[in-house]
Amino acid sequence: MSALVPIQCSDFYKFCLRLCAQARVPLHNFYRSKKMYNNIVHVFLLVMKERLNVSYRRFVRLASEMNLQRMLGIKCIPHFTTIQKALQRLPKNLLERMVRSCKKLLSLNKVEAGIDGTGFSNTNPSHYYAKRVDGVEVKNFTKSVLIADLNSKLVLNMNTTTEHEHETLSFIPLVRAVKHSLLRVLADKAYDSALNREYCWENGIENHIPVREWKKGRLGYGHKQYIHGKLRRKAAALFDANKYKRRALVESVNSAIKRPFGAWVCSRKPENQCKQATIKVLAYNLELINRTLKGWLFIFQTTFLHRQAK
Repeated sequence: MSALVPIQCSDFYKFCLRLCAQARVPLHNFYRSKKMYNNIVHVFLLVMKERLNVSYRRFVRLASEMNLQRMLGIKCIPHFTTIQKALQRLPKNLLERMVRSCKKLLSLNKVEAGIDGTGFSNTNPSHYYAKRVDGVEVKNFTKSVLIADLNSKLVLNMNTTTEHEHETLSFIPLVRAVKHSLLRVLADKAYDSALNREYCWENGIENHIPVREWKKGRLGYGHKQYIHGKLRRKAAALFDANKYKRRALVESVNSAIKRPFGAWVCSRKPENQCKQATIKVLAYNLELINRTLKGWLFIFQTTFLHRQAK
């Protein structure tokens, strides 16, 4: 079985190389660093670890059995502490830039995107341990906000944080980074904000976000629902409920990430927890790109080449 695994990983490694080239990942962080391993090897090993959904120690044993060092062109698989320290050295914005570069491999343009937030549970340290030892309540999950293409289910951009902040604060930064590839943005009522709508209208992006409606007390207008403000009335008039129904597809993207790659992060430090959640999304994107391009190649072989043979 171990002889078959490198053949299956070779295509995954090729797409990882192309993605590193698109994101302009440097080979080394410092010119005086050791040249035994480079950043591309570290990124591939971190993505493969999340792809297999195992611990660092178990992944090193599996990588040796799979003979990945031969495919990577290195003498031996690095120690598990080397991979852990590589995660600490890699900047978070570099991993997010790799996620944004995934759309270039599929040449996506003028897409219909959906934005939604999700959470990854923190398992190290445990919630009980932190409460018992430190005597304070800690946030036991890592917040992630994703913007994904609703047709290909590819994640276009993401933002992760361990702070207590609202999802709507991530709307404009996520859209700004991929605004040239967006045709339409769909989001739920949590992103109902005049700033979010004005930014989309100024950049020619169609948006469909439900407008929240409030109810006055009995001394006012009774229980009649009302929408005030010129911009809110404009947003309510432009809202298309049929197009908004496709927003539910972004929930399937969150499920597709958590089911095979895990709904938790095991890192101890908050910055590493954010990086690990980003690597999970990166592993999901590479798997999706691999399946999509293989599907296109299969269709090409069964249609065009079959016609040429006739």
